[in-house]
Amino acid sequence: MNELPIVREYENRILDILSSEDITEYFDEMLQIGARIISGALSPEGKRELAERLRRNMYFFPRETMADMLRHVAYLHLMVRLTESREYFMQLLHYIEGIRIEERYRFFLLMQTRYISYLKPQIISAESDRMFHNIYLRSRRYYADLVGDVGDFIKLKDRNCGQVVILTQQYLTDTHRETHMTNLIAQEILVSMCQNVMIINTNDLLPVSNVVPLFGIEGHNSLQFLDNSNNVFIRGLSVPFFQCCGDMPSERPLKVILSTIREMRPEYIISCGDHSITASLASGIVPVIPGHEIAPKDDIQLIRENILEYRRMIEEKRFWQIRFRIQQGEKI
Repeated sequence: MNELPIVREYENRILDILSSEDITEYFDEMLQIGARIISGALSPEGKRELAERLRRNMYFFPRETMADMLRHVAYLHLMVRLTESREYFMQLLHYIEGIRIEERYRFFLLMQTRYISYLKPQIISAESDRMFHNIYLRSRRYYADLVGDVGDFIKLKDRNCGQVVILTQQYLTDTHRETHMTNLIAQEILVSMCQNVMIINTNDLLPVSNVVPLFGIEGHNSLQFLDNSNNVFIRGLSVPFFQCCGDMPSERPLKVILSTIREMRPEYIISCGDHSITASLASGIVPVIPGHEIAPKDDIQLIRENILEYRRMIEEKRFWQIRFRIQQGEKI
């Protein structure tokens, strides 16, 4: 099938939008165009042809106004989705790092790049990985300043050895893999470790607040009926539960979660998810253990052994406090 007429149609409309004075006026149309292109309106060859045509016809001045910056970041984001290119992915991260924009909007853009890298891991390089973590650290500092002082780190002797908190970025039904792993961890803590556990769904896997207009924005699913639930049931066990609403990460819910953790004084926290701002901030209160280290696969015996190993590490102080800190070149 000859896709050239369709490619030209998309090219003309995208160029019109990217040349407009205020790109925010076309927010809904940009979402629709992005969704259609990515969902199969164009073949891989058609996407490459569209990307090449856009590349030849778009130019951005060195000194950009805010309107120019919004157009530029939307263009780079679209080019990454069209080309699946490492080069454009690096350009996008470079631009997100340098764009003069509020940090909450920068964090939104960063999480959108994370989603793309999940779907297309071939676009990740060592350099882009380092840059991603550097931008994340910048966002973490912003939210740490927003929340303020969370108090001193609670020493082991002052923590409640019978209490554990699980932080998860998304909680759905047990058929959802990440939710299933969260449930297995909670079950093992209750049954094998004989500890109480509370699950907190921070609901910030892909933030949908503080949005920037892009050609396609990814969000994550959430079970709204759990907003008012105090418990979830895992294989007949009732587990205390709290779920944040859709404006995470933001100041008030972050403060509520961190103050609750300080009041509960859990022995440790398990964070199911990566690059969680809430877990990063909570690491200043008690040790935070990455969930993928506890449950790398669906194996209940392995999960039990890993929990025991990490508890021994904490008790024997075999490494300097399991803090949820990110260092350059190191993944969570």
